[in-house]
Amino acid sequence: MYTVKYSSRRNEIWRWYWRAWGRPAGLWRYHVIFGLLGASVIAALSPSGKLHIIGFLADSALITAFCVALFSLWPQIRFKPTVRTLTIDADGITTVIGAISGTRRWAEIRSIEQSEGAIVITGVNKNAFVVPERAFPDKNERQQFFELARNWHGTASA
Repeated sequence: MYTVKYSSRRNEIWRWYWRAWGRPAGLWRYHVIFGLLGASVIAALSPSGKLHIIGFLADSALITAFCVALFSLWPQIRFKPTVRTLTIDADGITTVIGAISGTRRWAEIRSIEQSEGAIVITGVNKNAFVVPERAFPDKNERQQFFELARNWHGTASA
């Protein structure tokens, strides 16, 4: 078992979001899908019953832009600056922020990576724990946490 305590910063969450957005299989795909679905609904509800490709593309672009704005702001709206206690063990992750607590089994975790001084534990639902470097007393402790998490995750995924 390994436990760390830290407070997140808005800029860390903001940077994580845009890194996750820009990946080849990133969050941008969801924005585009919502844009296309929204434009399809608008086209289907059109009184003329005809598909106008320019209108469809414009609607899709506007809805996609709206999704980019809304979805990128959502983590900022839900941001919790309170101290988080994050514990990892062979079963998964337990987290506590104030009166709110939760658990994730390793099977619910998609990846564990090091990125820009943080350890990022991303769930299959695309939510992530961004554990900053300052959560650890030194680099060795950080590396130990990272390796334990990767090993336990790998064992659970096997």
